[in-house]
Amino acid sequence: MTQTMQRAPDPAAAPQAAAQATGMLDLMMRLAELLAHETELVRAGHVRDIGALQREKLRLSLLYHSAIKQLNAAGVRIVALPAPLRAQIVAAGSRLADAVAQNERALRIGRAATRKLLDMLVESVKSKLRPSIRYTARRTAPVRHAPALAIAIDRRL
Repeated sequence: MTQTMQRAPDPAAAPQAAAQATGMLDLMMRLAELLAHETELVRAGHVRDIGALQREKLRLSLLYHSAIKQLNAAGVRIVALPAPLRAQIVAAGSRLADAVAQNERALRIGRAATRKLLDMLVESVKSKLRPSIRYTARRTAPVRHAPALAIAIDRRL
């Protein structure tokens, strides 16, 4: 066999390829669902609740990556799969791509808003801590007094 010739597909490998592709399809659907849920939480302002989803998102992402590698290593091509499975994988891939894009956008917007809020807080604190040095008519710096403190004195003794 020369390098330009391709091996004929092994009929015994078809069920295994379909099973691997079905497993990848399941991972794609679960990951898309998780990303959509995380996006909803971010948009609703429940950022504290997404922490629990991060481990599952990482786990599913790693499993999905591994499934793709296994399919590539086995030489499985999407076009060689049965038409119904192929259509499901294409639809799930489109849904996953949309979920990833929406999730990334929501997280980016949330990160930018948080950054702006923190910058405003830091600027506010800095402006209050800045010494207000002004010169008087005699060109001397004003006398600074310590800030007033509240105290209570018990005079009942």
